[in-house]
Amino acid sequence: MSRGRVLIIEADEWLTTLISKFLSDAGYTTQVATTARGGFDDAVSSQPDCVLCDVVLPDIDGFWVTRRIRADKTKLAGTPILLLAQKDDHAARLEGLALGADVFLTPPFRYDEVIAQVDALLGMALRLRARRDSVHTDAPTSVGDTAAVHGDVSQISVPTFLTMLEMERRTGRIRVQVRGKPAIVIEVVEGTIVLTQSGPTEKDPIDVLREVVQWKKGKYTFEPQNIDPSQRPQRRISMLLIEAMRLNDEAGR
Repeated sequence: MSRGRVLIIEADEWLTTLISKFLSDAGYTTQVATTARGGFDDAVSSQPDCVLCDVVLPDIDGFWVTRRIRADKTKLAGTPILLLAQKDDHAARLEGLALGADVFLTPPFRYDEVIAQVDALLGMALRLRARRDSVHTDAPTSVGDTAAVHGDVSQISVPTFLTMLEMERRTGRIRVQVRGKPAIVIEVVEGTIVLTQSGPTEKDPIDVLREVVQWKKGKYTFEPQNIDPSQRPQRRISMLLIEAMRLNDEAGR
Protein backbone atom coordinates (compact mmCIF):
# COMPACT_ATOMS: atom_id res chain seq x y z
CA MET A 1 0.00 0.00 0.00
CA SER A 2 1.35 3.42 -0.99
CA ARG A 3 2.42 5.79 1.78
CA GLY A 4 1.32 8.74 -0.35
CA ARG A 5 1.59 10.36 -3.77
CA VAL A 6 4.50 12.67 -4.50
CA LEU A 7 4.57 14.91 -7.57
CA ILE A 8 8.15 15.55 -8.74
CA ILE A 9 8.59 18.64 -10.91
CA GLU A 10 12.12 18.36 -12.25
CA ALA A 11 13.67 18.76 -15.73
CA ASP A 12 16.87 16.82 -15.03
CA GLU A 13 16.11 13.26 -16.15
CA TRP A 14 18.96 11.72 -14.14
CA LEU A 15 17.95 13.50 -10.93
CA THR A 16 14.28 12.63 -11.51
CA THR A 17 15.12 8.95 -11.96
CA LEU A 18 17.13 8.85 -8.73
CA ILE A 19 14.57 10.72 -6.63
CA SER A 20 11.73 8.62 -8.05
CA LYS A 21 13.59 5.41 -7.23
CA PHE A 22 14.36 6.42 -3.66
CA LEU A 23 10.78 7.57 -3.06
CA SER A 24 9.40 4.38 -4.62
CA ASP A 25 11.73 2.26 -2.49
CA ALA A 26 10.42 4.15 0.56
CA GLY A 27 6.85 3.21 -0.36
CA TYR A 28 5.66 6.34 -2.15
CA THR A 29 3.86 6.58 -5.49
CA THR A 30 5.51 9.13 -7.77
CA GLN A 31 4.40 11.26 -10.69
CA VAL A 32 6.80 13.33 -12.80
CA ALA A 33 6.46 16.63 -14.65
CA THR A 34 9.32 18.43 -16.39
CA THR A 35 7.98 22.01 -16.59
CA ALA A 36 6.42 24.50 -14.17
CA ARG A 37 3.17 24.81 -16.11
CA GLY A 38 2.87 21.07 -16.64
CA GLY A 39 3.67 20.43 -12.98
CA PHE A 40 1.03 22.83 -11.74
CA ASP A 41 -1.58 21.35 -14.10
CA ASP A 42 -0.70 17.87 -12.81
CA ALA A 43 -0.97 19.10 -9.22
CA VAL A 44 -4.46 20.48 -9.89
CA SER A 45 -5.66 17.29 -11.59
CA SER A 46 -4.05 14.69 -9.33
CA GLN A 47 -4.08 16.48 -5.93
CA PRO A 48 -0.81 14.90 -4.68
CA ASP A 49 0.05 14.49 -1.01
CA CYS A 50 3.36 16.31 -1.48
CA VAL A 51 5.08 18.34 -4.21
CA LEU A 52 8.85 18.17 -4.72
CA CYS A 53 9.88 20.91 -7.14
CA ASP A 54 13.17 22.22 -8.51
CA VAL A 55 13.60 25.99 -8.45
CA VAL A 56 15.12 26.00 -11.97
CA LEU A 57 12.73 24.75 -14.67
CA PRO A 58 12.71 25.19 -18.47
CA ASP A 59 9.66 27.44 -18.76
CA ILE A 60 9.24 29.43 -15.53
CA ASP A 61 10.52 28.37 -12.08
CA GLY A 62 9.63 26.63 -8.84
CA PHE A 63 8.68 29.92 -7.19
CA TRP A 64 5.87 30.33 -9.73
CA VAL A 65 4.67 26.79 -8.97
CA THR A 66 4.72 27.49 -5.24
CA ARG A 67 2.80 30.74 -5.66
CA ARG A 68 0.14 29.11 -7.84
CA ILE A 69 -0.36 26.17 -5.49
CA ARG A 70 -0.71 28.39 -2.44
CA ALA A 71 -3.19 30.62 -4.30
CA ASP A 72 -5.36 27.70 -5.41
CA LYS A 73 -8.92 27.69 -4.04
CA THR A 74 -9.05 23.93 -3.41
CA LYS A 75 -7.37 21.74 -0.78
CA LEU A 76 -4.31 21.78 -3.05
CA ALA A 77 -3.34 25.07 -1.35
CA GLY A 78 -2.42 23.15 1.79
CA THR A 79 -0.21 20.58 0.06
CA PRO A 80 3.34 20.37 1.50
CA ILE A 81 5.97 21.74 -0.88
CA LEU A 82 9.68 20.88 -0.88
CA LEU A 83 11.83 23.08 -3.12
CA LEU A 84 15.20 21.92 -4.49
CA ALA A 85 17.94 24.28 -5.63
CA GLN A 86 21.19 23.49 -7.39
CA LYS A 87 23.16 26.12 -5.46
CA ASP A 88 23.07 27.64 -2.00
CA ASP A 89 21.33 30.99 -2.52
CA HIS A 90 20.21 32.72 0.67
CA ALA A 91 17.92 35.17 -1.17
CA ALA A 92 16.29 32.32 -3.10
CA ARG A 93 15.77 30.37 0.11
CA LEU A 94 14.03 33.32 1.77
CA GLU A 95 11.89 33.91 -1.32
CA GLY A 96 10.81 30.26 -1.48
CA LEU A 97 9.88 30.13 2.19
CA ALA A 98 8.10 33.49 2.01
CA LEU A 99 6.00 32.25 -0.90
CA GLY A 100 4.85 29.24 1.09
CA ALA A 101 7.35 26.44 0.55
CA ASP A 102 7.70 24.24 3.65
CA VAL A 103 11.28 23.06 3.10
CA PHE A 104 14.11 24.41 0.94
CA LEU A 105 17.01 22.02 0.25
CA THR A 106 20.29 22.90 -1.43
CA PRO A 107 23.28 20.68 -2.21
CA PRO A 108 24.97 18.80 -0.89
CA PHE A 109 21.85 16.89 0.15
CA ARG A 110 21.56 13.14 0.52
CA TYR A 111 18.59 11.31 -0.88
CA ASP A 112 17.83 9.82 2.52
CA GLU A 113 17.49 13.44 3.68
CA VAL A 114 14.92 14.05 0.95
CA ILE A 115 12.97 10.96 2.08
CA ALA A 116 13.14 12.10 5.70
CA GLN A 117 11.80 15.53 4.75
CA VAL A 118 8.94 14.05 2.71
CA ASP A 119 8.11 11.74 5.64
CA ALA A 120 8.08 14.71 8.01
CA LEU A 121 5.97 16.90 5.72
CA LEU A 122 3.32 14.23 5.16
CA GLY A 123 3.28 13.44 8.86
CA MET A 124 2.77 17.13 9.65
CA ALA A 125 -0.05 17.40 7.10
CA LEU A 126 -1.81 14.35 8.58
CA ARG A 127 -1.53 15.70 12.12
CA LEU A 128 -2.87 19.09 11.10
CA ARG A 129 -5.74 17.47 9.22
CA ALA A 130 -6.65 15.33 12.22
CA ARG A 131 -6.53 18.34 14.54
CA ARG A 132 -8.53 20.45 12.11
CA ASP A 133 -11.21 17.76 11.91
CA SER A 134 -11.48 17.79 15.71
CA VAL A 135 -12.18 21.52 15.87
CA HIS A 136 -15.83 22.48 16.39
CA THR A 137 -17.44 24.43 13.55
CA ASP A 138 -20.72 26.30 13.37
CA ALA A 139 -23.08 26.42 10.43
CA PRO A 140 -21.61 28.19 7.38
CA THR A 141 -21.58 31.97 7.51
CA SER A 142 -22.44 34.32 4.66
CA VAL A 143 -18.76 34.88 3.80
CA GLY A 144 -17.88 32.36 1.16
CA ASP A 145 -20.09 29.70 2.78
CA THR A 146 -17.30 29.07 5.30
CA ALA A 147 -18.00 27.89 8.83
CA ALA A 148 -17.01 29.76 11.97
CA VAL A 149 -14.56 27.81 14.11
CA HIS A 150 -14.25 27.38 17.89
CA GLY A 151 -11.36 25.70 19.66
CA ASP A 152 -9.65 25.10 22.98
CA VAL A 153 -6.01 26.12 23.41
CA SER A 154 -5.35 23.11 25.65
CA GLN A 155 -6.31 20.76 22.79
CA ILE A 156 -5.01 22.64 19.76
CA SER A 157 -2.41 25.33 20.41
CA VAL A 158 -2.66 28.76 18.82
CA PRO A 159 0.48 28.17 16.66
CA THR A 160 -1.02 24.94 15.32
CA PHE A 161 -4.34 26.62 14.57
CA LEU A 162 -2.62 29.56 12.86
CA THR A 163 -0.61 27.09 10.75
CA MET A 164 -3.88 25.46 9.64
CA LEU A 165 -5.24 28.86 8.59
CA GLU A 166 -2.06 29.59 6.64
CA MET A 167 -2.15 26.25 4.83
CA GLU A 168 -5.82 26.72 3.94
CA ARG A 169 -5.32 30.41 3.01
CA ARG A 170 -8.22 31.50 5.18
CA THR A 171 -9.43 35.10 5.60
CA GLY A 172 -11.08 36.36 8.76
CA ARG A 173 -10.62 37.36 12.41
CA ILE A 174 -9.27 35.20 15.25
CA ARG A 175 -10.03 36.07 18.88
CA VAL A 176 -8.10 34.29 21.65
CA GLN A 177 -9.30 34.71 25.22
CA VAL A 178 -7.54 33.62 28.41
CA ARG A 179 -8.96 34.46 31.82
CA GLY A 180 -7.22 37.44 33.38
CA LYS A 181 -5.53 38.61 30.17
CA PRO A 182 -6.55 41.03 27.42
CA ALA A 183 -8.13 39.30 24.44
CA ILE A 184 -5.86 38.79 21.45
CA VAL A 185 -7.27 39.63 18.02
CA ILE A 186 -5.50 38.52 14.85
CA GLU A 187 -6.76 39.38 11.37
CA VAL A 188 -5.63 37.13 8.51
CA VAL A 189 -6.00 37.52 4.76
CA GLU A 190 -5.43 34.42 2.62
CA GLY A 191 -3.36 32.89 5.40
CA THR A 192 -1.21 35.96 6.12
CA ILE A 193 -1.38 38.22 9.18
CA VAL A 194 -2.38 41.83 8.51
CA LEU A 195 -3.30 43.06 12.03
CA THR A 196 -2.75 42.03 15.66
CA GLN A 197 -4.24 43.54 18.80
CA SER A 198 -3.90 42.97 22.53
CA GLY A 199 -7.11 44.26 24.04
CA PRO A 200 -8.03 47.49 22.20
CA THR A 201 -4.38 48.28 21.34
CA GLU A 202 -2.82 47.40 18.00
CA LYS A 203 0.60 45.85 18.49
CA ASP A 204 3.42 44.40 16.41
CA PRO A 205 2.62 40.81 15.34
CA ILE A 206 5.88 39.48 16.78
CA ASP A 207 5.10 40.92 20.23
CA VAL A 208 1.58 39.50 20.20
CA LEU A 209 2.71 36.06 19.00
CA ARG A 210 5.52 35.92 21.58
CA GLU A 211 2.83 36.15 24.23
CA VAL A 212 0.13 33.95 22.73
CA VAL A 213 2.42 31.02 21.81
CA GLN A 214 3.02 30.49 25.53
CA TRP A 215 -0.65 30.17 26.45
CA LYS A 216 -1.64 26.64 27.48
CA LYS A 217 -5.29 27.36 28.35
CA GLY A 218 -8.05 29.45 26.86
CA LYS A 219 -10.53 29.55 24.01
CA TYR A 220 -10.37 30.87 20.50
CA THR A 221 -12.82 31.61 17.72
CA PHE A 222 -12.28 32.24 14.04
CA GLU A 223 -14.91 34.18 12.12
CA PRO A 224 -14.56 34.33 8.32
CA GLN A 225 -14.85 37.98 7.26
CA ASN A 226 -14.08 40.17 4.29
CA ILE A 227 -10.91 42.08 5.21
CA ASP A 228 -9.24 44.64 2.97
CA PRO A 229 -5.45 44.23 3.26
CA SER A 230 -4.60 47.11 0.94
CA GLN A 231 -3.44 49.47 3.70
CA ARG A 232 -1.41 46.90 5.65
CA PRO A 233 1.50 44.57 4.89
CA GLN A 234 0.67 40.86 4.63
CA ARG A 235 3.12 38.82 6.68
CA ARG A 236 3.43 35.06 6.46
CA ILE A 237 2.26 33.29 9.63
CA SER A 238 4.94 30.61 9.75
CA MET A 239 7.79 33.11 9.43
CA LEU A 240 6.33 35.25 12.24
CA LEU A 241 5.87 32.20 14.46
CA ILE A 242 9.46 31.07 13.91
CA GLU A 243 10.78 34.51 14.83
CA ALA A 244 8.51 34.79 17.90
CA MET A 245 9.63 31.38 19.18
CA ARG A 246 13.30 32.19 18.50
CA LEU A 247 13.07 35.40 20.53
CA ASN A 248 11.30 33.58 23.36
CA ASP A 249 14.02 30.92 23.38
CA GLU A 250 16.75 33.58 23.54
CA ALA A 251 14.93 35.30 26.40
CA GLY A 252 14.47 32.00 28.24
CA ARG A 253 10.67 32.27 28.13
